[in-house]
Amino acid sequence: MKQTNERLCALAQKGDAAALDSLIDNNKSFIGKVANDLFRSMNLAQSGLNLDTDDLKQAGNLGLWKAVPKFDAARGMKFLTYAAPAIRNAMMDMVRDAFTAFEQRMVTEDKDGICYQRVSLDDVLPGEEQLRRIEAIADPYAMQPQIIMEEQESRRELYDGLKRLTQREQTYLLYRYGFTDGEEHPLIGTAIYFHLTKGRAKKTEEQAMDNLWLELPWCFFE
Repeated sequence: MKQTNERLCALAQKGDAAALDSLIDNNKSFIGKVANDLFRSMNLAQSGLNLDTDDLKQAGNLGLWKAVPKFDAARGMKFLTYAAPAIRNAMMDMVRDAFTAFEQRMVTEDKDGICYQRVSLDDVLPGEEQLRRIEAIADPYAMQPQIIMEEQESRRELYDGLKRLTQREQTYLLYRYGFTDGEEHPLIGTAIYFHLTKGRAKKTEEQAMDNLWLELPWCFFE
Protein backbone atom coordinates (compact mmCIF):
# COMPACT_ATOMS: atom_id res chain seq x y z
CA MET A 1 0.00 0.00 0.00
CA LYS A 2 1.36 3.39 -1.01
CA GLN A 3 2.28 5.52 1.98
CA THR A 4 1.19 9.12 2.29
CA ASN A 5 3.54 12.05 1.87
CA GLU A 6 3.03 12.92 5.51
CA ARG A 7 4.00 9.44 6.71
CA LEU A 8 7.04 9.31 4.45
CA CYS A 9 8.11 12.76 5.60
CA ALA A 10 7.88 11.65 9.24
CA LEU A 11 10.09 8.66 8.48
CA ALA A 12 12.54 10.80 6.50
CA GLN A 13 12.79 13.22 9.41
CA LYS A 14 14.00 10.26 11.48
CA GLY A 15 16.77 9.52 8.99
CA ASP A 16 15.06 6.95 6.76
CA ALA A 17 16.79 7.46 3.40
CA ALA A 18 14.46 5.03 1.63
CA ALA A 19 11.46 7.05 2.82
CA LEU A 20 13.01 10.21 1.38
CA ASP A 21 13.50 8.48 -1.97
CA SER A 22 9.88 7.30 -1.88
CA LEU A 23 8.72 10.81 -1.02
CA ILE A 24 10.46 12.19 -4.09
CA ASP A 25 9.04 9.37 -6.20
CA ASN A 26 5.53 10.05 -4.85
CA ASN A 27 5.73 13.63 -6.06
CA LYS A 28 7.66 13.27 -9.31
CA SER A 29 4.56 14.04 -11.39
CA PHE A 30 4.00 17.32 -9.56
CA ILE A 31 7.67 18.26 -9.79
CA GLY A 32 7.66 17.41 -13.49
CA LYS A 33 4.61 19.59 -14.11
CA VAL A 34 6.15 22.56 -12.31
CA ALA A 35 9.38 22.08 -14.28
CA ASN A 36 7.57 21.85 -17.62
CA ASP A 37 5.40 24.89 -16.89
CA LEU A 38 8.41 26.96 -15.85
CA PHE A 39 10.46 25.81 -18.83
CA ARG A 40 7.68 26.88 -21.18
CA SER A 41 6.66 30.14 -19.51
CA MET A 42 10.26 31.40 -19.35
CA ASN A 43 11.05 30.28 -22.89
CA LEU A 44 14.10 28.39 -21.63
CA ALA A 45 14.32 26.23 -24.75
CA GLN A 46 15.63 29.23 -26.70
CA SER A 47 17.19 31.18 -23.86
CA GLY A 48 20.82 30.17 -24.26
CA LEU A 49 20.99 29.23 -20.57
CA ASN A 50 21.73 25.57 -21.31
CA LEU A 51 18.99 24.34 -18.99
CA ASP A 52 16.48 21.60 -19.72
CA THR A 53 13.51 20.19 -17.85
CA ASP A 54 15.63 17.45 -16.27
CA ASP A 55 17.81 20.14 -14.69
CA LEU A 56 14.73 21.83 -13.27
CA LYS A 57 13.37 18.54 -11.98
CA GLN A 58 16.63 17.87 -10.14
CA ALA A 59 16.42 21.32 -8.59
CA GLY A 60 12.81 20.60 -7.64
CA ASN A 61 13.85 17.35 -5.96
CA LEU A 62 16.37 19.31 -3.93
CA GLY A 63 13.70 21.83 -2.97
CA LEU A 64 11.44 19.04 -1.75
CA TRP A 65 14.32 17.50 0.19
CA LYS A 66 15.01 20.83 1.92
CA ALA A 67 11.35 21.14 2.90
CA VAL A 68 11.35 17.85 4.84
CA PRO A 69 13.10 18.91 8.08
CA LYS A 70 10.83 21.92 8.68
CA PHE A 71 7.50 20.27 7.90
CA ASP A 72 5.15 19.97 10.89
CA ALA A 73 2.17 17.70 10.25
CA ALA A 74 0.56 18.88 13.49
CA ARG A 75 -0.33 22.15 11.79
CA GLY A 76 -2.77 20.31 9.56
CA MET A 77 -1.18 21.24 6.24
CA LYS A 78 -0.55 18.67 3.52
CA PHE A 79 3.13 18.07 2.88
CA LEU A 80 2.94 18.89 -0.82
CA THR A 81 1.11 22.16 -0.10
CA TYR A 82 3.96 23.06 2.25
CA ALA A 83 6.72 21.91 -0.10
CA ALA A 84 5.39 23.37 -3.36
CA PRO A 85 6.89 26.88 -2.87
CA ALA A 86 10.26 25.35 -1.94
CA ILE A 87 10.17 23.19 -5.07
CA ARG A 88 9.46 26.12 -7.37
CA ASN A 89 11.90 28.43 -5.58
CA ALA A 90 14.67 25.87 -6.02
CA MET A 91 13.99 25.78 -9.75
CA MET A 92 13.96 29.57 -9.93
CA ASP A 93 17.26 29.72 -8.05
CA MET A 94 18.76 27.47 -10.71
CA VAL A 95 17.42 29.72 -13.47
CA ARG A 96 18.74 32.84 -11.73
CA ASP A 97 22.19 31.32 -11.31
CA ALA A 98 22.27 30.30 -14.96
CA PHE A 99 21.04 33.74 -15.99
CA THR A 100 23.73 35.46 -13.94
CA ALA A 101 26.38 33.43 -15.76
CA PHE A 102 24.65 34.18 -19.06
CA GLU A 103 24.67 37.93 -18.37
CA GLN A 104 28.41 37.83 -17.87
CA ARG A 105 29.04 36.40 -21.31
CA MET A 106 26.18 38.06 -23.15
CA VAL A 107 27.01 39.67 -26.49
CA THR A 108 24.38 42.15 -27.62
CA GLU A 109 23.52 42.95 -31.20
CA ASP A 110 22.97 46.67 -30.71
CA LYS A 111 23.86 49.29 -28.14
CA ASP A 112 20.71 48.55 -26.16
CA GLY A 113 21.04 44.81 -26.37
CA ILE A 114 17.53 44.41 -27.73
CA CYS A 115 16.53 42.58 -30.89
CA TYR A 116 12.78 43.00 -31.02
CA GLN A 117 10.37 40.99 -33.07
CA ARG A 118 7.88 42.95 -35.10
CA VAL A 119 4.55 42.47 -33.37
CA SER A 120 1.41 44.26 -34.49
CA LEU A 121 -0.75 45.56 -31.69
CA ASP A 122 -3.81 45.13 -33.89
CA ASP A 123 -2.92 41.49 -34.51
CA VAL A 124 -2.74 40.57 -30.85
CA LEU A 125 -5.56 42.75 -29.52
CA PRO A 126 -8.54 41.95 -31.76
CA GLY A 127 -11.40 41.93 -29.27
CA GLU A 128 -12.84 42.84 -25.91
CA GLU A 129 -11.25 39.96 -24.01
CA GLN A 130 -7.79 41.09 -25.10
CA LEU A 131 -8.61 44.72 -24.41
CA ARG A 132 -9.33 43.93 -20.79
CA ARG A 133 -5.76 42.71 -20.39
CA ILE A 134 -4.47 46.21 -20.97
CA GLU A 135 -5.86 47.22 -17.59
CA ALA A 136 -3.43 44.86 -15.87
CA ILE A 137 -0.43 46.80 -17.15
CA ALA A 138 -0.91 49.67 -14.73
CA ASP A 139 -0.90 47.67 -11.50
CA PRO A 140 2.64 46.17 -11.47
CA TYR A 141 4.18 49.59 -12.10
CA ALA A 142 2.17 51.49 -9.50
CA MET A 143 3.71 52.43 -6.17
CA GLN A 144 0.27 51.91 -4.62
CA PRO A 145 -2.73 49.87 -5.83
CA GLN A 146 -4.15 51.52 -8.92
CA ILE A 147 -7.61 51.51 -10.46
CA ILE A 148 -8.07 51.55 -14.23
CA MET A 149 -11.39 52.96 -15.47
CA GLU A 150 -13.67 50.09 -16.32
CA GLU A 151 -15.79 51.78 -18.97
CA GLN A 152 -15.39 50.64 -22.56
CA GLU A 153 -14.28 54.08 -23.72
CA SER A 154 -11.41 54.12 -21.23
CA ARG A 155 -10.18 50.71 -22.38
CA ARG A 156 -10.18 51.97 -25.93
CA GLU A 157 -8.17 55.02 -24.91
CA LEU A 158 -5.59 52.81 -23.23
CA TYR A 159 -5.42 50.65 -26.35
CA ASP A 160 -4.78 53.78 -28.41
CA GLY A 161 -2.13 54.87 -25.90
CA LEU A 162 -0.23 51.64 -26.45
CA LYS A 163 -0.35 52.24 -30.18
CA ARG A 164 1.40 55.58 -29.69
CA LEU A 165 4.38 54.00 -27.95
CA THR A 166 7.50 53.11 -29.91
CA GLN A 167 7.74 49.70 -31.54
CA ARG A 168 10.35 48.78 -28.93
CA GLU A 169 8.05 49.67 -26.04
CA GLN A 170 4.99 48.04 -27.58
CA THR A 171 6.82 44.79 -28.23
CA TYR A 172 8.25 44.64 -24.72
CA LEU A 173 4.89 45.22 -23.04
CA LEU A 174 3.05 42.86 -25.38
CA TYR A 175 5.35 40.02 -24.38
CA ARG A 176 5.77 40.97 -20.71
CA TYR A 177 2.04 41.03 -20.04
CA GLY A 178 1.01 38.08 -22.17
CA PHE A 179 -0.70 39.70 -25.15
CA THR A 180 1.28 37.56 -27.59
CA ASP A 181 0.76 34.14 -26.02
CA GLY A 182 -1.86 34.55 -23.32
CA GLU A 183 0.64 34.15 -20.48
CA GLU A 184 2.23 36.89 -18.40
CA HIS A 185 6.00 36.55 -18.05
CA PRO A 186 8.14 37.51 -15.04
CA LEU A 187 10.79 40.17 -15.43
CA ILE A 188 13.63 37.65 -15.56
CA GLY A 189 11.73 35.56 -18.12
CA THR A 190 11.23 38.63 -20.29
CA ALA A 191 14.92 39.49 -19.99
CA ILE A 192 15.81 35.97 -21.11
CA TYR A 193 13.42 36.16 -24.07
CA PHE A 194 14.91 39.41 -25.37
CA HIS A 195 18.51 38.50 -24.40
CA LEU A 196 18.74 41.43 -22.00
CA THR A 197 20.41 41.79 -18.67
CA LYS A 198 17.89 41.96 -15.85
CA GLY A 199 18.83 45.58 -15.21
CA ARG A 200 18.33 46.49 -18.85
CA ALA A 201 14.95 44.78 -18.95
CA LYS A 202 13.83 46.66 -15.85
CA LYS A 203 14.98 49.96 -17.35
CA THR A 204 13.16 49.20 -20.61
CA GLU A 205 9.97 48.41 -18.71
CA GLU A 206 10.17 51.55 -16.59
CA GLN A 207 10.70 53.69 -19.69
CA ALA A 208 7.77 52.07 -21.48
CA MET A 209 5.49 52.56 -18.48
CA ASP A 210 6.62 56.16 -18.05
CA ASN A 211 5.77 56.87 -21.67
CA LEU A 212 2.41 55.13 -21.37
CA TRP A 213 1.70 57.29 -18.33
CA LEU A 214 2.56 60.41 -20.32
CA GLU A 215 0.09 59.36 -23.01
CA LEU A 216 -2.67 58.44 -20.57
CA PRO A 217 -2.02 60.01 -17.15
CA TRP A 218 -5.69 59.81 -16.16
CA CYS A 219 -5.55 56.01 -16.28
CA PHE A 220 -3.03 55.91 -13.41
CA PHE A 221 -4.56 57.42 -10.33
CA GLU A 222 -4.71 56.70 -6.59
